[in-house]
Amino acid sequence: MDELQALDLLLEQRKQHWLTHCRFVLERLLIPFCLEGHIKTMEPCQRAVVLVDNRIDEQWLFTALNTWLMCPTDSEFVLIADSNSVTQAEDLLKRHAPGLKASVLDVAQLLPGAQMKEPASLNAMFKRPEFWRHMPHERILIIQTDALLSRPLDDFFFGFSYLGAPFLPRQHVEYFERRRADGRISSFFKTDTPIHGSPDPDVYPHLHGNGGLSIRQRNVMLAICEQWGSSSPIEELEDVFFSRHVGRVCSVPPLEVAQAFASETTYNPQAIGSHACWKFFSSAELATHLDQHLRSAWAMTKARRQLS
Repeated sequence: MDELQALDLLLEQRKQHWLTHCRFVLERLLIPFCLEGHIKTMEPCQRAVVLVDNRIDEQWLFTALNTWLMCPTDSEFVLIADSNSVTQAEDLLKRHAPGLKASVLDVAQLLPGAQMKEPASLNAMFKRPEFWRHMPHERILIIQTDALLSRPLDDFFFGFSYLGAPFLPRQHVEYFERRRADGRISSFFKTDTPIHGSPDPDVYPHLHGNGGLSIRQRNVMLAICEQWGSSSPIEELEDVFFSRHVGRVCSVPPLEVAQAFASETTYNPQAIGSHACWKFFSSAELATHLDQHLRSAWAMTKARRQLS
């Protein structure tokens, strides 16, 4: 096994740790909570939670239910999938969370020509004004199935126009050992993998804005798309696009607020959420993060039971 194989194996193990954790919380806390009839949306709704994914599986269900648990209860869910997955998504929610106010939208009807299975098409969708015009509320949380709210998300964060995890420079360093056939250590080696270099001030002028777990304001996103969306290169990631232009439309929160909201490449034990934590956190950081989430999820199910 060469050095890259060792690193790939380690990252795959962390991914399985993450997925196993999500499955455990889903089966032991979230589904029993749902079956007791406690998931209910408080109306009138004040914000939208948007999840775009056509892989309607237990990870999708975990993401939806955990996000409801950690968000203010007046959140309406907008779940976007392709035509082959809409019915499956509706059935899954009807079976587990009939009290959740959610719209399951067919991406082809929302934006004709958009292809969920093509990352470039999905990325371009967020840069089109029509996408944001379909959003039912001004305040929006965008979440992906590889993102996690590990503790409750306060309404405070919905007051910002655009907020995502920081783009911080990070070198991913892992140490491994080599052994002889008799079990004794023969040598050591390390792998150095850059995750983010020093952020380009023209691309990331505010040093934050990762889109996988992000707060958006509909009218700001719409204004940026109307003004610059058509000129954005197809390969430009949507969160880079919005990060470049948001300061031209409104004031941007300081980096410290983004650090309190979410983390990606650099673990912050005080952050509320994370994106792709299994890719970037060390094994010890990942274990602590998931332990924190389990404790918060347990406490929130207890609190929401009393509320209902």
